[in-house]
Amino acid sequence: MSNKCRRIARVLLLITIILVFRDKIIYAVVNDSNRNFKRITTEDGLSQGSISSIIQDSRGYMWIGTGDGLNKYNGNKFEIYKYSGKEKSISGNSITDIKEDDEGNIWVGTTTGLSKINPITDEVTNYLPNEDGCNISHYRIRKILISKSGDILIGTNDGLNIYDKENDNFIRIYSPSDKDNSLSNQEVYSLEEDINGNFWVGTRNGLNKINNKTKEIKKYFANDKDEKSISHNFIYSLHADELGYLWIGTYYGGLNKLNLKTEDIEKYMPRFEDGIAGGYIRDVLRDSRGDVWIATDYGFAKFIEEENRFIRYKSSKYNLGSLISDDTKAICEDKSGAIWIGTSEGISLFNPENLFNYYKSDPFDNNSFSSDMISGIYEDNDGVLWIGTFYDGLNIFDRKNNKITRVDHTEDYEGEFYISNNFVRDITGIDNEIWIATQNGLDKYNKETKEKVQYREENGLPCNDVKTLHIDSKGVLWIGASNGIFSSDRKGSFTNYSQVFKDAGMSVLSFNDIHEDKEGLLWIAGSIEDGLISFNRETKEIKRYNYLAEEEVRKYSYILSINSDNEGNIWIGTDYGIVRFNKETNKYVRYTESDGLPNNFVYGILLDDEGNLWASTNYGITKFDIEEEKFINFNRTDGLQGNEFNQYAYFKSKSGEMFFGGTNGLTSFIPEQIKEKEFITNVQIESILSSCGKVNIEDEINLSYRNNQLEFKFFMPDYRESNKVKYAYRLLGLDEEWTIGEYKNSINYTNLLPGKYEFQVAARNSSGNWSDTTIISIKIDNPPWKTPFAYFSYGTIVIIIIYIMWNRVKILDNMVQQRTVELNNKLVENKMLYSKLLYHEKYKNNYFINLSHELRTPLNIISSTQKVIENLNEEEKQIPKEKMSQYMKSMKRNCTRLINLIDNILYTSKIESGTYKLNIKENDIVYLVEEVALSMKELMDEKGIQLIVEPYIEEKIIECDDLEIERVIINLISNAIKFTDRGGTIEVLLWDLGEQIKIAVKDNGIGIDPKYHKYIFDRFSQEYSETSEEHGGSGLGLTLSKQLIELHNGVIWVESEIGKGSEFIIKLPVKQ
Repeated sequence: MSNKCRRIARVLLLITIILVFRDKIIYAVVNDSNRNFKRITTEDGLSQGSISSIIQDSRGYMWIGTGDGLNKYNGNKFEIYKYSGKEKSISGNSITDIKEDDEGNIWVGTTTGLSKINPITDEVTNYLPNEDGCNISHYRIRKILISKSGDILIGTNDGLNIYDKENDNFIRIYSPSDKDNSLSNQEVYSLEEDINGNFWVGTRNGLNKINNKTKEIKKYFANDKDEKSISHNFIYSLHADELGYLWIGTYYGGLNKLNLKTEDIEKYMPRFEDGIAGGYIRDVLRDSRGDVWIATDYGFAKFIEEENRFIRYKSSKYNLGSLISDDTKAICEDKSGAIWIGTSEGISLFNPENLFNYYKSDPFDNNSFSSDMISGIYEDNDGVLWIGTFYDGLNIFDRKNNKITRVDHTEDYEGEFYISNNFVRDITGIDNEIWIATQNGLDKYNKETKEKVQYREENGLPCNDVKTLHIDSKGVLWIGASNGIFSSDRKGSFTNYSQVFKDAGMSVLSFNDIHEDKEGLLWIAGSIEDGLISFNRETKEIKRYNYLAEEEVRKYSYILSINSDNEGNIWIGTDYGIVRFNKETNKYVRYTESDGLPNNFVYGILLDDEGNLWASTNYGITKFDIEEEKFINFNRTDGLQGNEFNQYAYFKSKSGEMFFGGTNGLTSFIPEQIKEKEFITNVQIESILSSCGKVNIEDEINLSYRNNQLEFKFFMPDYRESNKVKYAYRLLGLDEEWTIGEYKNSINYTNLLPGKYEFQVAARNSSGNWSDTTIISIKIDNPPWKTPFAYFSYGTIVIIIIYIMWNRVKILDNMVQQRTVELNNKLVENKMLYSKLLYHEKYKNNYFINLSHELRTPLNIISSTQKVIENLNEEEKQIPKEKMSQYMKSMKRNCTRLINLIDNILYTSKIESGTYKLNIKENDIVYLVEEVALSMKELMDEKGIQLIVEPYIEEKIIECDDLEIERVIINLISNAIKFTDRGGTIEVLLWDLGEQIKIAVKDNGIGIDPKYHKYIFDRFSQEYSETSEEHGGSGLGLTLSKQLIELHNGVIWVESEIGKGSEFIIKLPVKQ
């Protein structure tokens, strides 16, 4: 036979094999039961679907290069970098590669240049050919390599470049000018560093090895006659693993595995079933578990090294959990171990550490489930699975022989038996009997005898709409229906217990589940109205239990499943969490999403052989450690059929294997093999914004007092189910309690006072595990007027003022003594003049009567003291020092009284003449009033009077003359002191009225008769009585106070009654 004939025969044989095994090939590709991919597309925020490169940086961000922009992803949102023509934008939109250097800078290769991004400041530096002294050899960047020593190598369409950090530019190396030591081709497509530190350069024509020590190049080329040569010269991708192999991906020439020690080469070409998916190898990765993954133009593959074969993953438009596209381009393993696959239509993400089995339907294969909507599940004595579906009948799955038989309810069905209705709810069995609950009857099938019986209302079944089945420990079949509960001896006889339940007060006889505990008591899931029910089969006693508070019963009381543990606890799956019910104490504990449950809608509950509880929900499956009360959650990225499960679709086999059905197929697993996910990453602070702008993120932050508003944004770099991450945070110094922010990843704090704070944030991932706490220390400085230096300055000023005042008082004291002599000499003249003025004007008369009253007392005391001193001097008697000091203090005190009187007269005269001007400026009225009041505390302490200062605001800036307001407050407090007995109280109060402030000086002294209130602020119109004469007072202080308040456009009044004290009230406007 000629060579030509042989070739034709081979081709015909190949075509025959393809035609014969076509269906099986398709089945093997699209029905890999252990992979369920999560998709990330432009609908989620990606700038474009064609993914060229993916990395995770040191802070946890994912950087994704596309054909239209660079994407920075934190699991919640995408931040997109694009070329905008501005100086600080990246060099182009078509991204070719991304790498992070040792300093955290992100290097981005594009088809129009190279960019470096500082991720902290977002500053962009671009490197283009022949621009600003940068001589990178070509604008089209193909590959970036950051070596272990920190060198940065750039492969371009025209040469290899190395970064000169000192001069911030690039130097071309191994160019054609290096005749004996140049690359095999200047179009560099791939770069890699192996475990020995040697560099590998893949080009359009050959592979190059650069010796790290000698810098010499060794070239590798394809040679059909040499089995040890590479398979193709166009080297598109390179990956050096830790086991000493270099994986070489070619452009439609398959995959090569080079042993770095022996330089032996193994070639892998596309072939049927167990071959690599495609010949165009875009990317290769050996992950942290040692598995090798390959991205090709015709699907994604995993290399099984022990068997020297590949498992292929393909896209299917009928399976949303499949690979999003067969055109795969990039692979990345994140810190959690999840694998990211970049394709031409988006990203596929999955957890390779998968111990869940996943079965689903295939519209092109009859040897698959009739539907993905799984309901009842049962495994018979032979290990055959009986699986019900919603509306698509029954599936009998012989896993040993990998054979699925579909059973349905159609007229043209030709199987061994058919079912009453295609809506199968529940399945159970005993020995060789299989019982099937449908929406229109109950079916019995005996595997051994092949007997099949269908029970409906016409042949004894009390209700056709059967919901749940249970065979008790005595072999009795219990049937829960939409309109009653029945038992059967399994031979065709039924007992209806509906009336018994009606007599117990139940109005709606619809039952979702029946369970028998270890004591033989039946627990029944009743209607919303009836809840949890126990039924004693022997005594027929029925009990109902309110396992939730009344207000919760009205909202959430729908029971979907019941189970019990070895401790006698009843576990209830509801539409609002899992309930543990203690039948001995009638007490319950409810577990919801706030406790770690992935979703509150719980369909099925199973208990494994170690006493752990497993439950299916509307967001995955959870394992609950009953002793530690801890949830571990699993979702579709862990290999489940999907996140949403179904009622009745749960079963535990005799071997302990568990089955849960959902809306996208069936999940099975052995509980002991499912271990807790160990990866827990800490929360990263994404940004801190203050009222003055963006704050650099550091462990300790020092801010100005103006930055009293802070917004924290944060994220947890766990991308398996990032939308299920919950955050807890607090700001110590403001909050002591943690705030659970659900899925919100930002918090804003306003009006922060100066001081030290500590922002703390932690997160709980989709598995239910809490991270460690991330801490940022913050110090907000005091304003300049509240610093130690400011307080020192205030003290110095106060001392200077006190000295000036003391000196002035001393001078005035001498003046008063001198004037006292003159006043005594003119006393008669003043009295005559005073009498004449009273005669002419009653008001003036009253004025001088009171003035003389006020003057006479201190003068008499001074005069008397003087006479005593003169007499002792005339008698030449020595005056004791203590006595002399007492005389001098008396004279000084009365002189001060006279000085104050004179000052008040002078101020009053100036104000009445209209010549006095206020010195208006902004002042803190709270501080001013507090300081004045507290300055008089010592005087009040001497008199045995209690001072209470109570401002109801911390600070209020108003426009006023601070010295005159101080004078008013002193006058009012002095007046209160005069009329308050020892043991009394004086209160100084202050309120903020918005556009006004209100000040009150309140005492519990003698009080003022209301009939004098309107005269109290007139000159010397003090209420005269024995008590007031005893205390003294000119009345000018109140007059002056009223005038000063009115100059401030304010008002002052008094509220008082005899014996009940007095309250002087001031209202001042904030603005003058």
